[in-house]
Amino acid sequence: MTMKPKISIIEVAELAGVSKSTVSRVVSDRGGSVSHQALEKVTAAIKELGYTRNTIAAGLRTQRTYMVLVMVPDIANPYWSGVARAAQDRFEAEGYSVVVGNTDWSEAREASYYELARSGRFDGLVLNSVTDDIDSIKRIGVPTVLVGERAELQDIDTVGTDMRTSARLALEYLWSSGHRRIALATSEHGSERFLSLRRRVYQAFLAEKGVAFDPSIAFSVKLSEEGGRELARELLALKKWRERVDSIFCGNDILAIAAIDALREAGVTVGKDVSLVGMDDIPEAARTYPPLTTVRKPRDLIGAAAAELLLARMRAPDRPVEKRLFPGELVARSSAAERR
Repeated sequence: MTMKPKISIIEVAELAGVSKSTVSRVVSDRGGSVSHQALEKVTAAIKELGYTRNTIAAGLRTQRTYMVLVMVPDIANPYWSGVARAAQDRFEAEGYSVVVGNTDWSEAREASYYELARSGRFDGLVLNSVTDDIDSIKRIGVPTVLVGERAELQDIDTVGTDMRTSARLALEYLWSSGHRRIALATSEHGSERFLSLRRRVYQAFLAEKGVAFDPSIAFSVKLSEEGGRELARELLALKKWRERVDSIFCGNDILAIAAIDALREAGVTVGKDVSLVGMDDIPEAARTYPPLTTVRKPRDLIGAAAAELLLARMRAPDRPVEKRLFPGELVARSSAAERR
């Protein structure tokens, strides 16, 4: 089979009737001062000839790889896969290839990805860190954007959900529905990120309402299916649990959905015997039985914003640090009952 010869930038310039440097500016990641007429000519020539940019050669000239690493803690979670997909779409539109790394909440796996990034194989990094060790992240030496609920971190680009207001949406909804014995199910896995923020909001909410904090109903479980089953077991193991818990605010939807299934197997009906509210609004939340009341986090906006911040940081390394936090949105379904 005869291989199709690779089209060069010189051939594009000859067909378009412009200089080689003009074509280079059009296809460059940095762009340049090119007239609208020249841009149209070059674009038409590229399309006619089937020219594709040689990113390896470009990388040798610019010391860039045109590759970005996106690290997520759980690619099986539709929330994180949605964030990664939105980021990938935005990067690819700018000519970057994307490698998605799944840390599976493992500090060791995260560290191995850091080494890969440090080796110079990537121009930038988007990650949700297991450890939140900002110093280690900065030592990687490549532009980085954090994704997650890090409202208090000011010295690194960050994109996420405003977890303080989002968690309050869930708690206020339960309270306004007549619930007074609200439990919490979140995680200490990997760092105090989930514990410190969600639990602080929870404890502040109870104090505001004049309700004493009961650590025995502040469950610490993984934000996973395994964690949901563990939550169900720990709840049912509580002495007179029905008198102590009338609702649970869960750290994410996967945890909540697994807990719904495990409680149903034990003869407990969520939405009647106990109410559950989740966090994320993954597609399965609307399809479980009963459908899950949750707080929607805008994964598409978060992924795209993370990519935009990283692209801006790669172009201008000394630009001011930026933080974007998106509001959550309560989605009321049947897993939380009225208790008036």
